[in-house]
Amino acid sequence: MNRTVRDRTDRHPKPVKRIELLENHSKGRLILTIFLILIGAGALGYSLIGYLTADAGWTTIEADSSEPNCSDELIFQYDIGAGELSATAEKKAVSALYTETTKKAYQLFHTSMSFDGVMNLYEINRHPNEEIVVEDVLYQAFSLLEKHGNRAIYLAPVYVQYQNLFGCKDDVETVDFDPYQNEEMAAYFAEISAFAQDEHAVRVELLGENRIKLFVSEAYLSYASEAGFSDFIDFYWMANAFIVDYIADTMRANGFVRGSVSSYDGFVRNLDDLSGSEYAFNIFNRVGNTVHQAGVMRYDHAMSIVFLRDYPANSLDWQHYYEFQNGVVRTAYIDVADGFCKSAVHNLVTYASDQSCAEILMQVSPVYISDGLEKERLSLLAQRGIYAVYGEEYTIYYNEPDLKLTDLYDQDGVRYEALCNDK
Repeated sequence: MNRTVRDRTDRHPKPVKRIELLENHSKGRLILTIFLILIGAGALGYSLIGYLTADAGWTTIEADSSEPNCSDELIFQYDIGAGELSATAEKKAVSALYTETTKKAYQLFHTSMSFDGVMNLYEINRHPNEEIVVEDVLYQAFSLLEKHGNRAIYLAPVYVQYQNLFGCKDDVETVDFDPYQNEEMAAYFAEISAFAQDEHAVRVELLGENRIKLFVSEAYLSYASEAGFSDFIDFYWMANAFIVDYIADTMRANGFVRGSVSSYDGFVRNLDDLSGSEYAFNIFNRVGNTVHQAGVMRYDHAMSIVFLRDYPANSLDWQHYYEFQNGVVRTAYIDVADGFCKSAVHNLVTYASDQSCAEILMQVSPVYISDGLEKERLSLLAQRGIYAVYGEEYTIYYNEPDLKLTDLYDQDGVRYEALCNDK
C-alpha cells in the first residue's frame, strides 16, 4: 500500500464552479451552481454594509510576501484611520503585525518543514516522548483540544491518505486511497483510529509553562515504523480556525479592533464591537445539484463564525475535497471513530459573540462529522451561546430568535423561507 503523499506540484487548483447549470456535463458530474460566491476567502460571503467605497477607510490588508506566510488562505479587512493613529501610520502598523502573525502561524502549524529556532508541529512529531517548549499559541491550542476531548489531531496518518485522495487527477486513482472503495485502506484507517482514540497510545501531555511532551507508546512507535510514517499529530483542516483566532487575538491585544479576518475554508473573526456598523454573512444551501445563496445573516457586533460544507466552492478547495464524476464528494471532515469522512448536512453555519472560532469548532465538529444531524445537539449548543443556521431543501432553519435573516432567495421558481427552530 502506498502511504506517502502523492507529488502534486503539477496540480493546479480546481476552478470555481460556473454559475449556469450545465445540462450535458460529461459522465454526469455533479454541477454545483453557486451564486455570488467569490474566489478564495471571499467564498465566505463576507461583506460590509455601509462602507462600500475605498475612501471610507475599509481596506484589504496584505502581508509582506518576501517570506512564506499563510496569508494566501486568508483575507483581512480593516477600517484604516478610524482610530487615534493617522491612516498612513495605522495601515503600516496593522500590515506589519499581520505579516508577523501570518508568518509565525505558517511556521508553527507546518508539518513537513522545520524553521530555525521554531518548535513547530514538524519538530514535535520528530521528538516523541521528549519534553519540549512550544509557543503559547500552540500550547493553548493543545489545551483547548484536551479540554473538549477532541482527538482529531491524532489522525495524522489518515490525513496523509486523504491528501493523496484530494490530489488525484481522475476517479481511477482514488481507489488507492478512498476507504469507501478500498477495504485495505478502510482496515488501515480502523487501525489508526484505534490508536488515535487511545490516550494510552498517543497524547500531548501539558506540563505547564508551555512545556509539552508528545507521548507515543512503544506499540504505536513500532506500528508507525512498520507502516512507514512518523507524523502522529496534525491540525490539518482545523488549522485555520486556530490561525484566524491567533491573528484576531493578536490584533485585539495590540488595540486594533476595527477589522475582520477570515479564511477560505470557513472561519471568520469580526473584531468590531465598537462602531455599531452592520455586517453581513451570506448563507448558502445545497439542494440536489445546485448551491444557492439562500439568504444573508446580518449582525452589528463582534462575532466568530464557523461555516462547514460538504462540497467544494472555491479555488483553494482542492486541498480538502475530491469530487467524483458521478457527483459524490469526499471531504476532509474525518470521523476519529473510523477514519471515514462524514457530513451531517450540506451546510452548517455556527456562530457566537463570546467564543473563538476554535472554541466553536471543538463543540460543533462532533455534531457535523456524523451520519445525520441531531438537532437537539444544536439546541444544547444554543444554550451555550453557539447558534446555528442550516438548510433542508428550500428552508433555512436557525435557532437564535433575534437573528436577522434577509434577502431570501426567490428566483426562477425557487423560493426559500426561513424558520426559527429554537426548541
